Amino acid sequence: WAASMAMERAAGIAPPPRATGLRAVLAERERIANHLGDVAGICNDVGFSFAFYQFMRLREQWLRGNANHFGHRLLMDCLSPGGVRVDLAATAIAELHNHHRVLRDELRELLPLLSENGSLQDRLQGTGVLAKETAARLGCLGYVGRASGVDYDVRRDNRYAPYDEFPVKTALAERGDVAARLQVRLDEIGATLDFLDRLLSRVPDGELQSSWQTPTSGAEGVGMVEAWRGEILRYVRFDDTGHIARFFPRDPSWFNWPALEQLIRDNIVPEFPVCNKSVNASFSGHDL
Repeated sequence: WAASMAMERAAGIAPPPRATGLRAVLAERERIANHLGDVAGICNDVGFSFAFYQFMRLREQWLRGNANHFGHRLLMDCLSPGGVRVDLAATAIAELHNHHRVLRDELRELLPLLSENGSLQDRLQGTGVLAKETAARLGCLGYVGRASGVDYDVRRDNRYAPYDEFPVKTALAERGDVAARLQVRLDEIGATLDFLDRLLSRVPDGELQSSWQTPTSGAEGVGMVEAWRGEILRYVRFDDTGHIARFFPRDPSWFNWPALEQLIRDNIVPEFPVCNKSVNASFSGHDL
């Protein structure tokens, strides 16, 4: 999305309203899938196998929904510069609303198993603490920053369509420990389900793609999107033949990896896996 946004701005075009609405549906579904997987992984790293199985089951069901409605479990090849390559039928929208209800019902049953489990909370609370000042100094993004009280969300602070019309509630915590990073993910799942229900009820009709026009020589564009790990930034510059001359991708993991080095200090060695999973930074997203 961010790459397409950068190219569109360089070319001076805008995707149709239906396309931007569907892009947000795809991005928020990706957010939920990965948060469910991260919650499962955090539980697994402290030996809570039952929660691991349950949240991975929910993630698998969600990914199958992606495949059914968008043609790919991980939503690959659904976007292109100028719009989207997939659409949703009216009947599919009704089915997605029902899937949201089912996931809410499942979470209502499962979340007390996390919050009321003393052994789990003993492993998560006070573990891997990242102070707000450190998170701000490192520029931590997404759930890593927000779990330490850094209140930044591109969807709100640098709004782009359709978030300018459909605001998203930003999840925030202050403790900065593994428990806080887990809680921010869970809160974001709930907020995202609410957002998707509002958006799907009002996705406009219309075209899926705007006509591409060749950018002028030296045309530049920047795209910023709040992905599930945090702010994604893409820069592009075109040459005099209409081809891309320079492309710079910046992943939130550039900023979140150094946080792991800070938050593991003074923790016992067995806590490293859960500290690492609570950050879940991307290796390839850093070594670009």
